[in-house]
Amino acid sequence: MRGPVHRHRPAHPSRRQLRIERTQEIQVRTTHRRRKLLTRGGVILGFLGAMVVYPVMGTITPYANAAEQLPGVVEGQAPTMSTAILGAGPQFESSDLPLPTVDDQSTVVLTENDIPVASSLLPECDPEFDDTTSNGRLRADQLCSLWVAGEQLRPDAALALAALNEQFKTAFGTSICIADSYRSLSEQYATKASRGYLAASPGTSMHGEGLAIDLCRTQASGVYYRWLSNNAETFGFWNPDWAKWSKYEPWHWEYLPGTGIYW
Repeated sequence: MRGPVHRHRPAHPSRRQLRIERTQEIQVRTTHRRRKLLTRGGVILGFLGAMVVYPVMGTITPYANAAEQLPGVVEGQAPTMSTAILGAGPQFESSDLPLPTVDDQSTVVLTENDIPVASSLLPECDPEFDDTTSNGRLRADQLCSLWVAGEQLRPDAALALAALNEQFKTAFGTSICIADSYRSLSEQYATKASRGYLAASPGTSMHGEGLAIDLCRTQASGVYYRWLSNNAETFGFWNPDWAKWSKYEPWHWEYLPGTGIYW
């Protein structure tokens, strides 16, 4: 007869051994997670570089074509995602390319010697006029027609604006575009009804005195506005402070020698 068979049962792992094994498992999982996060983060950063940073940086200086013949880059286009991720993107360099010629005019400041003889520009406009006026009720002899059909100003303002326009045409090859000028009292009421707070109360508008113009919106910004800001005051015109702060009306210009008594 065979004696009893004694089987050895495996000893249970100690608590210390369990803690060690558990710690090792956690470390392995943590390492895997970090690798995944780093991989995903690299892809996301590459995507942002290709889709956001490069297009933004590429439009900061529109006049400076700094990306010139760079490998893998087509001028005016963002690089591909692979180019951005693999590091073959363009390296921007400073550029000293000149600005367009039209912008050069924005820094010109005229002097009194540049003002032509005003009376030769509007020969039908008599500078000797009766300046006793009533807002919105100026007579025909108290107004002079401008180069835009239907637009008029008080004679002194019209002659000064004509002189300014000669210099403007020299700079830009076109006349000052005028959207509005003198307004009768009835026109002031109509403007107030349509424009609300942007329009002065009827009977108080400088348009009603024949001393204000509104530029076309196309010339109320950019190089045109900068040029006028630098040069118009030589001829007596300015964009009033209130039109820059309390109301934003870059298109509104007044003849200061006439309106100065009101401010």
